[in-house]
Amino acid sequence: MKTLYTRLLKKALEHNLLQKTSLILVVGGGPNDSKTLQQLGFKNVIISNLVPHANYTNYYPYKWENADLNNLQYQSDSFDFVIVSASLHHLYSPHRGLIEMLRVSKNAIMIIESSDNLLSKISRKLGLVPNYEIDAILGDGTGGVENSSIPNFIYRWTRDEVKKAVNSFLPHTQNKFYFYHHYQFPIARLKRSKNLFVKLALPLVYLTSFLLKLFFPRQANEFGILIEKGKILHPWLKGTRDNPLLNLPYLRKHYKTNL
Repeated sequence: MKTLYTRLLKKALEHNLLQKTSLILVVGGGPNDSKTLQQLGFKNVIISNLVPHANYTNYYPYKWENADLNNLQYQSDSFDFVIVSASLHHLYSPHRGLIEMLRVSKNAIMIIESSDNLLSKISRKLGLVPNYEIDAILGDGTGGVENSSIPNFIYRWTRDEVKKAVNSFLPHTQNKFYFYHHYQFPIARLKRSKNLFVKLALPLVYLTSFLLKLFFPRQANEFGILIEKGKILHPWLKGTRDNPLLNLPYLRKHYKTNL
């Protein structure tokens, strides 16, 4: 099981964002998602993707469905919890995929993507990690942006960027964010490189990875995110999450207004 994936699901259970019986949708999903969720005992799961992952659709006891993360066919609030792991960066607009996940989730979503931090910037500058995911299309010419033959740009996220995107889509509620970081060094990718500098740097990469985990945990490349859709309105609003209205007494008390 993926270390960060498992950790996030356990944290989601601790924060009461989901239960073992919750209805879960996995977008951009595949066998690794199914295996991890089954091993942790989740019961009601739909694995979805734009196309079957490696032509595999038998996820028993879970269901498999074709779904486009850009425009999910499900009604709003259809699922208790929505998961994506390393798929948002395959979209032309990763933010659009994030918003679609929020739309169809009733309670919370879970995201695993790459982190945009100082170490990531330095690594890209030195050519240790790529900006474009060329490896993804080398097998059969697919797996790039929107599963095409065009290698996708590897979009990397920051904490503030996640908050801004979510709060722009859900401006009426007090949303909660939980962030986690995990080092996953692309050793296999580096070994395949024909760049002599990269090959010579491999022993240094091993040593550096140990020191970074010890002293700079937030510089990790894997970025885990749990987002809880707020149930409480901001104080300048009243009503319900589905029908927010202006709280005029609050506004009149705290602001100069003609309302």
